Amino acid sequence: MNMEDYFMSNGWNISHTTKLPPRHKRLFGIDDLSISEESRRFLQNVFPDGIYQHQKIAIQHFLSGKNICMTTGAASGKSLSFYIAAIEELLKHTPSRIIAIYPLKALGREQEDRWKDALSNAGVSAEVDRIDGQVPMASRPAILRNAKVLILTPDIIHAWLLSNLSDKSVLNFLQCVSLIVVDEVHNYTGVFGSNAAFLFRRIQHLMNLLGASPKYICASATISEPSEHLRNLFGLDFTLIGPEFDTSPKHELEIQLVVPPRSADLLTEVSNLLYYLATQTSSRFIAFVDSRKQTEHISSILARSQDKEEERESEFKLDHLERLNVLPYRAGYEEHDRDIIQKRLSKGTLRGVVSTSALELGIDIPFLDIGVLIGVPHSTTSLLQRIGRIGRHSSGTIMVVNTGDVYDEAIFKNPEGFLSRPMAESALYLENIRIQYIHALCLARHGGEHDQICSSLSLDEETEFSSPVDWPDGFIDLCKRERLGEIPVDLQSMKSESGDDPNHTFPLRDVESQFKVELKQGPELRSLGSLSYGQLMREAYPGAVYYYTTQPFRVYRVYIHSKLVQVRKEKRYTTRPQALPTLVFPNLTHGNVYRSKKYSDLIVAECNLQIRETICGFKERRGPNEFTCNYPPDSAETGVYFNLPRFTRNYFTTGVVITHPALNKERVNCEALANLLYEVFLILIPFERRDINFAADKHRAKRGPLEEGSRFVAIYDQTYGSLRLSGRLLERDILQRTFEGAVELAEHRGVPEINSETITAIELLYNSLSQEGLDLSFEADVPQQISAHKYERVILPGSKGLNINRHNEEFWVEDVFFHPSIGGLCYRGRHVSTTEETVKEIIPIKALVEIPGESKTALYDYDTGEIGAATSSDIS
Repeated sequence: MNMEDYFMSNGWNISHTTKLPPRHKRLFGIDDLSISEESRRFLQNVFPDGIYQHQKIAIQHFLSGKNICMTTGAASGKSLSFYIAAIEELLKHTPSRIIAIYPLKALGREQEDRWKDALSNAGVSAEVDRIDGQVPMASRPAILRNAKVLILTPDIIHAWLLSNLSDKSVLNFLQCVSLIVVDEVHNYTGVFGSNAAFLFRRIQHLMNLLGASPKYICASATISEPSEHLRNLFGLDFTLIGPEFDTSPKHELEIQLVVPPRSADLLTEVSNLLYYLATQTSSRFIAFVDSRKQTEHISSILARSQDKEEERESEFKLDHLERLNVLPYRAGYEEHDRDIIQKRLSKGTLRGVVSTSALELGIDIPFLDIGVLIGVPHSTTSLLQRIGRIGRHSSGTIMVVNTGDVYDEAIFKNPEGFLSRPMAESALYLENIRIQYIHALCLARHGGEHDQICSSLSLDEETEFSSPVDWPDGFIDLCKRERLGEIPVDLQSMKSESGDDPNHTFPLRDVESQFKVELKQGPELRSLGSLSYGQLMREAYPGAVYYYTTQPFRVYRVYIHSKLVQVRKEKRYTTRPQALPTLVFPNLTHGNVYRSKKYSDLIVAECNLQIRETICGFKERRGPNEFTCNYPPDSAETGVYFNLPRFTRNYFTTGVVITHPALNKERVNCEALANLLYEVFLILIPFERRDINFAADKHRAKRGPLEEGSRFVAIYDQTYGSLRLSGRLLERDILQRTFEGAVELAEHRGVPEINSETITAIELLYNSLSQEGLDLSFEADVPQQISAHKYERVILPGSKGLNINRHNEEFWVEDVFFHPSIGGLCYRGRHVSTTEETVKEIIPIKALVEIPGESKTALYDYDTGEIGAATSSDIS
């Protein structure tokens, strides 16, 4: 049975087919390049007939002293220019060292052998080595002393290299760096990219102290506004070599847009398709999904099918990574497990792999001839990266599966535009105060990176902190405040959590420290990767069945404050959280609104938000049966230890709040409306879904023309502290096209959630944009300011706030009083996790922040010790 027969026999439909034609290579001579004999020897040995145009142009620009970045397609040979640049630097200056930075460890390991081959073919005697988490600490100084080309990830630079600047081998190596190679620059986006932007500047700052001034050569997939992205990422200017100069060859690819039958759930249908590919064809495939959980569930279904064939279903299998012919791949795995998967991929001993975007990057996986994209990639950049894994050595087939969500349905309705959607946006926001403070701690704290270099060079550490680097606004001031001990109260918990080791406490891939997952069952104790707080809420909440490399584990205890998740082995059950609607608390008070507009009855405002995500239990499926477990679970019956009725996460971010009288009408589904706006916004500006979310809620206090109780929808950043991505929605053209697209989707989608009342509401919102927009200010609500010497704004007893020093846990206030030993006002009360009502805690008032519209406030009179009437006054 071929694929067309499979689709026909199983109810699948191929809705559209297109072909990407092959491209024949065009080669250019090297005689006019002013390169060394060694570089010429390398090119003649490996590319005797010439090189591609973009490679030649990149070499020419680098030789002229420019920082360069190639933005040509996947598998176009960008690395060749890296090798030539390195050879030229090594020959020009004998002490020179090269740093080659790859965003994934697997990519760095693959490239290590290629670097060695390149230098060998050039006849250059220079050692190439690599340092990652698996290289023993004791071996690293020798590697630094001997390596001329050192392969690193940003993570190892942040966590190890820059936290060991007192080591002479580290200093001597950094002093000699003359070239920094950064591959896959488009991957530096969102939280990871924003953190990396500060990391690259920290490197520049430290090298400047050491007297080094390296050049940069980079490579990237094509993204929107690449020059701006590079400037934000490095604080430097680059010369671009774009896809118009790419003359490398391509094999033909056939792209099929396919619709699965709706008779079974999506994961079952997709798993059946992948099982057929793995067992009934000679093809090797890669399947891309957009969530870690989907990766594990699909792989687990395939593993269960193979285990049944081998009659091994009853036992818990520790050899599964060596035995199964389809494996998952995602971030968060332990190194040992990741290594096994990567080795089997490179050797071609797997029939398939199910991956998140972690395998979008330039790892060359041989033998792949089929790509299955489960859901439409949200940008042309991501699409090209994913299909770039296929057809590297022969023609291939790409199947794009319609998942049935709003985004996929919209794209499948217009398949001719499938390949002409926007490139990925540069999602860097360098004003995020939490991201800035992570790097201020690493660089500028007493005893930090700056001081370690100054001490080694016998420079004065106590002079005022300064830097020649082009830092984002506010960073230098934050560094100075850190050195003076004058950091804002909302950052003090980060300082306390980091201690003297912020480089390890705060990873580059998140704004918050990670939760560690630990298998603890009897004498067995084993690490099972890590996850963020947001991933914890989706995958590893109390009672969840958490999947790791296809194996199921029961989460029986979660320690929020120590960031530890304990699990035990479990059968192949599946769970999903019972999530309450996300609560959104807009802060529309003085200083918290960035932009606001009024279009007739439509009000849109970008402001600071508090977000509350809550799980009240979970649903569990065991075969055909499903049951519900509400919190708190019976620990004697379930073995799950959690004694609260809610499992909650609170965090601070920014977003766009949209309010209109039409949202208050009966039967208007605000949640569905918010979802439509979210999907259309991401079609127009393809940010990563992990960075943006949506919700519907109601205003809890009157603010200007916004009445208490009026409903709103919100598009907001999911990153703690915000990347200010959702604010793009307020651009008039984007707002107009988002509402217009939502109307079109609502009228043609035909799903129950989008009823006629909801369609009418969307149309009314859209029609409001025909009016001229007026700037809206909420400043009129701010009464005359009151002296802070006499009064202090406090949360009233009987109300609650969020303790920012305790992971934003809710705290019930029972009393407000002056504490002599603390030297200020304090609250007495209890956290929601404190089940003993007689146990009281005392916290400073600065540690407790208001929940907008929910916390009741008043003024404390320092002269009398009395609490006055509730007020919304700001204190000067």
